[in-house]
Amino acid sequence: MDGKQKKLVAIVAAVVVLLVGVVFVMGQRGESGEAENNESTLPEGRRLPTVEKSVKVAVEKTPDGRKVVMTISGIPNKYNSIDYELSYDTADNIPRGVLGSIKATGPEVEKEIVLGSCSTNVCTYDEGVEKVSVSLKFNSREGSRIFEKDFKLE
Repeated sequence: MDGKQKKLVAIVAAVVVLLVGVVFVMGQRGESGEAENNESTLPEGRRLPTVEKSVKVAVEKTPDGRKVVMTISGIPNKYNSIDYELSYDTADNIPRGVLGSIKATGPEVEKEIVLGSCSTNVCTYDEGVEKVSVSLKFNSREGSRIFEKDFKLE
């Protein structure tokens, strides 16, 4: 094979790989379908059902306003962990968030969450937080379920 033939084969191979990639991506999009009322869309395009109605979530600001206490009750014993994401805006309209995970050790768990950031026992707190958006992913061997809600802090 001469140089021109090698270049032609390389170009054809690149085009084939590109087309296969496009077909794969388009096929993935087509599988997601429309969201139902009891499901939530994840960034990956997958859908999760909502958590059971027995689960109750409360979020309250601590008296000093620097933390919130999240209480989750009515947790079915099939769940072994709960991933959480809290997002909020500061008084200066700066979007902030907190990620973490909680072991589901019983029907009720409580987690104190700092509104700000801490490093080496020094914390910088976010001021003026009036509302938090909570997204919880309940994980079990059978799969995961989601809970989402906005909480006004008083």
